[in-house]
Amino acid sequence: MKKIFLLLTMFMFTDCLALEKYEYIKILNFKTDSFNKKQFDKNAQLGKYIYSDKLGNKVIESGGEYFKSIKKEDPEYIQITILKENPLLSVYKEFYPNGKIKRKTLYFANSNAFGITQKFDKNGKIIREINEDKKYNNINYKDIIAFLIKEKLYNDHTKEINGELSITFIEKEKNDSTSKLLGNKNIWIIKNFISPPVFENIYAIDAQTGEVLSHLYKGKEMIQNNKNF
Repeated sequence: MKKIFLLLTMFMFTDCLALEKYEYIKILNFKTDSFNKKQFDKNAQLGKYIYSDKLGNKVIESGGEYFKSIKKEDPEYIQITILKENPLLSVYKEFYPNGKIKRKTLYFANSNAFGITQKFDKNGKIIREINEDKKYNNINYKDIIAFLIKEKLYNDHTKEINGELSITFIEKEKNDSTSKLLGNKNIWIIKNFISPPVFENIYAIDAQTGEVLSHLYKGKEMIQNNKNF
């Protein structure tokens, strides 16, 4: 097996360093941790209230009625803060009906929790911290961002995403059919879709080595032998 790749060229290293100040506890401690129900009820339309905070981050707040209809234990209110400095990163917060914080989690590309998840009791006291990074291998979200920049799927200067982007980390223990086909490994799946015209890229990346295991482009699969990003 190939040695673990070295991703950090001077350009990518600079881009990744810019993310450091937005990580982990510094992000999790964004204010406020109490949900402003009065403000939400005043400004919400169709169950959502969207605004920009003082740092320029996009904040989406959602009321709980349609969440409750899915599962009884679902939260009363949800707040998602999409970071201005990198729209691929967000802070997800759940609140109790009394407005107190219930859970805080950092996400990469909507579905990949990273860093530390914090859980709280109904009085806002922290009761548990979960290390989300344990499940990842050598290739973490910063490496994937560097890959996106290299492939021109994300521009770190303009903060623009090229088309629709879906990124998912798949653990081999989940017995996913895609993972099995690619050697039963932990993998990152990146899907990029642009329309019109219809244009699609699907990458499967080894989460241990960074090797691009497969690249599906406009319906034609090209196995990229010995290619690392």
